[in-house]
Amino acid sequence: MSEKEIYFSEAEPSDASAFIDFMNQVARETDYLVMDETGFQFSQAEMESIFAKGMENPGELCLLAKFGSEVVGAVSVKSSSQFRISHIGNVFIAVKRAYWGHGLGTILLDEVIHWAEEMDRLKRLELTVQVRNQAAVHLYEKVGFKIEGTQVRGARTDKGEWLNLYYMGRLIGEI
Repeated sequence: MSEKEIYFSEAEPSDASAFIDFMNQVARETDYLVMDETGFQFSQAEMESIFAKGMENPGELCLLAKFGSEVVGAVSVKSSSQFRISHIGNVFIAVKRAYWGHGLGTILLDEVIHWAEEMDRLKRLELTVQVRNQAAVHLYEKVGFKIEGTQVRGARTDKGEWLNLYYMGRLIGEI
């Protein structure tokens, strides 16, 4: 891959259209996401609202990796407003296929972990990943996530074949 100037920024309402394009492209490029051929189900107005609300919520982050105005990677963390689970951040990450294997996922996850440590509100990050997605499992383990369990028949392929998912978690702060 030739050198490109990639920069990172928190998602803003003006990123909604580029983010929808990004999500639809990554859905076509991989079957590791839960989206199917119907694509990303949010309108531009809905995404603008989601991004605006997320910027105001200290327990949420949506960080975009961009090349110009094109979104090439994204990571988001969402937490619940319910006190008993408000310390848990649910992580979603996706990177365009052309950028796989170049460290972009590591950078995005490192930024999320740093953000969670600095904000000192979240004490746990968690995600699910298909067992067969060994590259992603390796990435998550590299940044400190641990496999905590397996969800049997947690997803299925477009052909109806059952897929198992790993539950993975990473503690934030002192244990």
